[in-house]
Amino acid sequence: MGTMKAVTLIDKTSTKIEEITKPSPEKGEVLVKVAYSALDTAFEEVARRTFIPGGLLHNLKVKPLVAGWHYSGTVESVAAGVDDWKVGDAVFGHLQYASATRQGSLAEYITVPASECAEIPEGVTMDAAAAVATEALTALQGMRDQGGLSEGKSILIIAAGGGVGTQAVQIAKVMKAGAVHAVCSTKDVAKVKKLGANLVIDRTIKDIASDLEAASYDVIFDTSGKYSFMKLRYALKKKGSLVSTIPSISTLPPFSSFIAISGKRSKALMVHCNRKDLELVGTWIKTGEIHSIPIDKVYNIKNFEDARERQNDSKKSGRVVIKVQDGW
Repeated sequence: MGTMKAVTLIDKTSTKIEEITKPSPEKGEVLVKVAYSALDTAFEEVARRTFIPGGLLHNLKVKPLVAGWHYSGTVESVAAGVDDWKVGDAVFGHLQYASATRQGSLAEYITVPASECAEIPEGVTMDAAAAVATEALTALQGMRDQGGLSEGKSILIIAAGGGVGTQAVQIAKVMKAGAVHAVCSTKDVAKVKKLGANLVIDRTIKDIASDLEAASYDVIFDTSGKYSFMKLRYALKKKGSLVSTIPSISTLPPFSSFIAISGKRSKALMVHCNRKDLELVGTWIKTGEIHSIPIDKVYNIKNFEDARERQNDSKKSGRVVIKVQDGW
């Protein structure tokens, strides 16, 4: 079976590069040699072993604990039942954010179901591919599948200056949404306007919990997960939906059922990586209809603690990317 290098989580604040067991692909899976990974807010939740949301994002009891979801790389081997990938294919995607996930992309190798990765589009670099998958799929599935966004419908995107938010603004425009309004901090206003939002609200000037026009949105997409349904329901149209990237009591039964009686809906999103959506996002990037997540800085994985510090820096602008291959 062999061994491989990985960044393991020792405790809430400490990591260590260790040799651990190299995984073997099972039927229907491919073994991916990881070229790049990237950090997001989920990492610290798992590092701190929080029950919610950490326990919903990764199996917290597995030892050694290796986190990381984003990845780009090449197919190292294929198992039985896989006939659409071959050794050497360049792929990208993300591991599932789920309590059943027992591996992490901050390692030399990962195993992935063949249907949960996609070919890196021509012209897209490995580091950019690793940076974009999670945020773009979260935005797409949150608005389309949970929010029911379609052509002509209005949407308010909260935290539009962040990774998911910037993708959401662009994807909403590609989906031909009607009014695309966005909320962000002062420093991000110009950036979000450039992405195509019809109206950008500076959250330091306007309190969206009270100062929005009543019944004005078909979908409110809270990419920060900080706003409750009760605070924003007034701004939803009848049959409108508030979609959050973080589960709350209003998104869970029986409370979500009680809310639905009012004609409005409160939902939470757990993004699911699948080839169809990855290919759709990849096509949009290739054609220039959307742009990948800006990269703040690329760190060799041997300097992981520096990367982690930068990820938690409020001055960070864009995705912190980890070079895994040849980065040890």
